[in-house]
Amino acid sequence: MSRSPRHEDIQLQAPTVKSAETVPAVEDRSYLVFILSAFAIALGGGFLIAIFLPLAESGTIPGAERVPRLIQAHGWAQLQGWAGLFVAGMALRLLPRFAGRKPLQRRMNLAVLAVLVPAVILRIVAEPFASGTFGAVLVILAAIAGAIGAAAVGATVIVTLQRGRKKQEPWRYFALAGAAWWLLWAALMVVGGIQATDHARYTPATFDDTMTWIVMLGAIGNFIWCVQSRSVPVFFGRKNPPLRKAVPPGALLNAGVALLAISLLPMSDTAGQSIAGLGLACAGIATAWLAPLCGAVRGKATRLRPRARAASQFVLVGNLAAVLAGVLLAWAGIDSLVRGEFAATALRDAARHSIGVGLITMLILGMAQLVAPVFALSRAEARPPALWERSVFWLMTASLILRVVAALLLGHMDGQARLHLVSASGALAWLGLAMFATTIVLAIRREPRMKALLGVPT
Repeated sequence: MSRSPRHEDIQLQAPTVKSAETVPAVEDRSYLVFILSAFAIALGGGFLIAIFLPLAESGTIPGAERVPRLIQAHGWAQLQGWAGLFVAGMALRLLPRFAGRKPLQRRMNLAVLAVLVPAVILRIVAEPFASGTFGAVLVILAAIAGAIGAAAVGATVIVTLQRGRKKQEPWRYFALAGAAWWLLWAALMVVGGIQATDHARYTPATFDDTMTWIVMLGAIGNFIWCVQSRSVPVFFGRKNPPLRKAVPPGALLNAGVALLAISLLPMSDTAGQSIAGLGLACAGIATAWLAPLCGAVRGKATRLRPRARAASQFVLVGNLAAVLAGVLLAWAGIDSLVRGEFAATALRDAARHSIGVGLITMLILGMAQLVAPVFALSRAEARPPALWERSVFWLMTASLILRVVAALLLGHMDGQARLHLVSASGALAWLGLAMFATTIVLAIRREPRMKALLGVPT
């Protein structure tokens, strides 16, 4: 019986350095610019808004009149800025390697970044704060720039995979599906931007909510299952899922996202919301199914080096949050399908943040430590993670629990107190991300010294 490969045997990107030959003499570092940009927007935009938005909504601080627009600005910052930039950067780096292709050229990666970052910044500034014709122009410019960047990511991934090895593995199909949803996302950005100019810089709530689910489950979600199905089971001493087991939940997930997209077509409100409810139900069942199949919800990452095992806790909690999100989504979707309207607001809000703070953010923090080259030399160290490094996990876990509980308490708790819980959740997440960003900076600064000690060429 063949032995299961250790983490360092997986060709993600030189996870562990054993000799000078394992690291290329000249390394493309453009992925770091994506990661650092994602953290900058999360800390300066998305999670910062998450702290102040509920305080404004509760009347604790001024700004209640901007709340609806701040909600959408928060969503843009989190999806297109935080999750989108990170996923785009790692997809452009990892997928050519998965497919057996040469790395993409640095200038191509940076060109994509150059349109994605201004698009996010323009939108999160223009929507809540700019006004009149000037604000409308900024929103349209943000939509066009974001669409160009999203289309470039989707098209690049599709071309790369079509030219690469044609192995029949689940990760390839998740990546192709994710790339297709990035192309649709590009179109939806333009449509949403046009609608926002017609509604005083505010995209109609139903369109914005549905687009959010399409992006979270389709454009971002498929790439999450792509990378997880390729690597995470091996970390935990299991075999990667075969195609025949991954196809049913993968097809159900994308069928659910397709139904959400169909619900945006012109039709009666009742029909559109019933179709969207069915889409959420299908996607929810698939999400709860995919987490234990392609990821991990229990066990220990015995195939990782001891220094890297702490990162696997993020992976476990992220996938457990995905199971919870799947159950909540299925419940909310069935409720909407039965009623013919988007009801179950608390369930959808809890599911959205189980995915956003749980699956997406926890996976970003965990997988960054396990596959990003900047952490490769740190993983080779014998010392365990410092206390302040481990505290990031507990801060993010506490933030996740608080945010989901606060969502589920809608209608069962004093409104102001509940909004203060939401703000506290945002503050914990902001602190955790700030501390993690510090570990990235320290890893970058330590890298030359570590390479010198290990005899690795720079």
